[in-house]
Amino acid sequence: MAPKKPVKKRGTAAPIKAPKRGGKGGSSKKGAAKSSASKAKKPKTEGASSQRTASQRGSSAAPASSSVNGGDDDGSDEESGSDQGIYCICRGPDNHRFMISCDRCEDWFHGDCIGMDKYTGENLVQRYICPNCTDGRLMVTRYKKTCALNRCDRPARMYGDVAKEEASIFCSEEHCQLWWEQLVGTLPRNRTGGLSGDVLTQEEFMGLLGSAKKGARKEGWKIGDEPFGVPSNFWDTTPPSQVLTEEESALLSSSASERHSLGEEIVLCKKMLQLIDMAVKQRESIISASLGGPKSQLLGKDFCGYDYRLDTVGATAAFASFVHSTAGEAIFKSGRLPLPGDEGFVPPDGMDDAGPHVNGNGVTNGHGAAAGVAALAGVMCVRRKCKPHAGWSGIHTKNVKHQIKELAAQAKENLDFEARIRDCAAVRYQRRKREMNAVEVMDREVDMED
Repeated sequence: MAPKKPVKKRGTAAPIKAPKRGGKGGSSKKGAAKSSASKAKKPKTEGASSQRTASQRGSSAAPASSSVNGGDDDGSDEESGSDQGIYCICRGPDNHRFMISCDRCEDWFHGDCIGMDKYTGENLVQRYICPNCTDGRLMVTRYKKTCALNRCDRPARMYGDVAKEEASIFCSEEHCQLWWEQLVGTLPRNRTGGLSGDVLTQEEFMGLLGSAKKGARKEGWKIGDEPFGVPSNFWDTTPPSQVLTEEESALLSSSASERHSLGEEIVLCKKMLQLIDMAVKQRESIISASLGGPKSQLLGKDFCGYDYRLDTVGATAAFASFVHSTAGEAIFKSGRLPLPGDEGFVPPDGMDDAGPHVNGNGVTNGHGAAAGVAALAGVMCVRRKCKPHAGWSGIHTKNVKHQIKELAAQAKENLDFEARIRDCAAVRYQRRKREMNAVEVMDREVDMED
């Protein structure tokens, strides 16, 4: 039975198939298929490039990136999965061989060409320097320390993110225990057979390790006391006049007085930071108080607000005079910078205190906004986007903190100098005490012949 033809309604046009597009359309389909094929083969290239190993510093994998970029242009490179760049002293390509990067010139080298196997390059090299950059002194290849156990080539636990208390010359706790067992196993079990007294038995060796003093573990393991050792309470039980010489006493006194003056300067620097903080808070309070007033008195975030009483910050001698003045004592007693009209305000030179006043909330007691700005201008900068005082709070804070750091470092140097003098004097005292040397003077007349 023949199939029925579809019934065509009247007035309905037959569908017309669109002609196939040639030229760019066909090439786009081929390009899409090629790109999809290249994407499918991309993991092969990435797997090949992963064989290249950088040194411990984390150098960038230059050959790997070049191979991926090259695959977008040529399909033959995608299929081979190798980089056709020029590397190493042989000036050859990648070829899926182990490679390592130089930490100085950042060039890549085959392990076969430089005599290095893959395990050593990936696990035992701390810094690799190629033969072209090696100078035989500073620029040389650095290797990690291997495990102290014999025939173990794994790196010791002292590199990377290992905590200080967990650092060890062994790669694991098992190898540490095995090393001790092998060491004890080399000793004889007993003294039979005419064993000399210089050789310890296993029992005597283990007893020696366990015979440490009770308080020794707090200060570290030790077998005995150092010669002429100084006890911890030496200076509490011995008068300094019996230990120190006149020159040493003078040096200690001079260093102590210098440290005292350095401490006073540090205290002044901390007061400088307090004054800067007061000025910053005062500027913020004035800006916030102006928001509720008329538009003519509105102060924006670009308001400078630099207080002229910060001029002495950074100069220790000038700031010390300011702190001990009437204005400075009132400021640090109240904990804020008073404005004109506030209690404890001392007007600067050239300013009349009888003019308009501005209280701590930025409210003008005079007539109009101009009077308030004029009153503030006597103690602070009222300009907007002020370039001379740009970033004044951050600059002053960094400068003062740097001064504190330098003063603390200098004080520590003096303290270390004093400690060395005391330690040497104490050791000398202990040595002379044990030597028990004495000088006996014999009075006798000697005939002098001309």
